[in-house]
Amino acid sequence: MYLQRSLWLGCFIGAAVAGLTVSASTAQGTPASIKGLEEAWSVKGSWTGVASNGDKGTIYVIDPYGKCAEVDLTGKIQREFEVPEGSASILRLARLPGKAGKALLTFSRWGDELRAYDLNGKQLWKYPGRDGIDDVWAGDLNGDGADEVIVGYNGDTGLHVLDGSGKLLWKSTAIANVWHVCAGDVLGEGKAQVVTTSARGKVHVFGADGKKIKDLDAGFYASMVRIGTAPGKDGAAMVFVAGSVLGGGEAGELQRIQILAAALSGTGMKKWSLSLPTDVVSADVAQGRPWLAVGMSSGQVHVVDTDKGEIIAGLTDEGRNPEVGWATIKGTEAPVLLVASGERSSALRVTK
Repeated sequence: MYLQRSLWLGCFIGAAVAGLTVSASTAQGTPASIKGLEEAWSVKGSWTGVASNGDKGTIYVIDPYGKCAEVDLTGKIQREFEVPEGSASILRLARLPGKAGKALLTFSRWGDELRAYDLNGKQLWKYPGRDGIDDVWAGDLNGDGADEVIVGYNGDTGLHVLDGSGKLLWKSTAIANVWHVCAGDVLGEGKAQVVTTSARGKVHVFGADGKKIKDLDAGFYASMVRIGTAPGKDGAAMVFVAGSVLGGGEAGELQRIQILAAALSGTGMKKWSLSLPTDVVSADVAQGRPWLAVGMSSGQVHVVDTDKGEIIAGLTDEGRNPEVGWATIKGTEAPVLLVASGERSSALRVTK
């Protein structure tokens, strides 16, 4: 039931949003339309996932066929290694306890398993997918310097939180179709909370112990959620939400689905909202800058100024479900936007 509902919603959104123009790619395989961005480099390949290793200056990309690559800041591939074919198309990076250090978390949406690999491609552990994985995030929930792993599932499998060795710490089946998950201190308590969306269309806040604390209402059906990297004046991080609402159309006619994004406080107070052209499939917040990157099913990627709630940069023709991220390099002026389109992986500088 839940899987059928999510498939229907995705198709309905795609059919209802009209008037969108997407430019064609250039012969070189780079985006034909870029605004407010300057391409630093682009690596051709079927890259569908991308992640940055903090301030180490290393970027990792993955394709659906089991190939991973380590890329430096100039776009040069330093090395490649293999993971099981078809096991993953999306990447996250996690800080594991002890000697394990940084690890790659690999999964596919609605895929069967979450897997963890060291940075040489050696499998550390795997965790079953049950009804299919919707999203994965890594965050330090107990303040010990290592990450816990948050997994949102399709259907009624709910929300699972794992330790760094892949063992279940707690789970909640109080919510279903856990579309997206993340972690951050949205309550200003000096420690991170687990923050998710679900089939209910709300934003849910859980304590590190698994206790559900509160729900937040964005004023529309929330699906994507990410947390700001810097606390506000009250010590709490902002919650960035994207989703949809039905609107327009006369009785008996097909209503248009409007795609919205908003910034909320941990109390649910809305700071700003804006309209977007199509549904958001990926998102990430930059370190040290008020920038939120969003990838859309239309192939568009936008950078939103999270202080003002304005789109300041964007590009088109980045595949059906572009994955976005940021490379934050120690000592550099600003983070670099990373995009994996399924045809290339690119790094772009924000020029505005």
